[in-house]
Amino acid sequence: MNENSLDRSPTENLLDLHLDKDTWIYTYGSAQLQQVRSFGYECDKRYLQERLKAEYPGFKINTGSNANKLDFPPMYAIRESLRWTDAYIAKQYIHGEVVAIDNYLGIYQIVKKTAKPWYLLYKNINPNHPLVYCILAAIWMGVIFSVAIWL
Repeated sequence: MNENSLDRSPTENLLDLHLDKDTWIYTYGSAQLQQVRSFGYECDKRYLQERLKAEYPGFKINTGSNANKLDFPPMYAIRESLRWTDAYIAKQYIHGEVVAIDNYLGIYQIVKKTAKPWYLLYKNINPNHPLVYCILAAIWMGVIFSVAIWL
């Protein structure tokens, strides 16, 4: 193992998917990953975690059922997917709308939860939820308190 390989140098092209596992580990991997790999361990899970974090921050390997491409996704989700090549908006049972990329490292589907804008969140609030009543009570108490102080 090269002594200089333990120092992570900044690079402009982390997205070179054609790098083999060992080349990527000794070029971009953490010192711990490089050391463990030098002892002959496979380190598949750690390698995959580090590489995904470096190349696609915020994405996770989709271990559930494949996310299926949406027929008519919302614009905020489309805008988010434009950051990555070959990304599309899909629906996943647990997470709802996700940005998905197929064939990461030739095998995996990776997904990232879309961030719904704050002004669209109100549509999902149940008006009978106790939290809504607490918020309304807090607003009214603030009004009553302000009037009481003003008088």
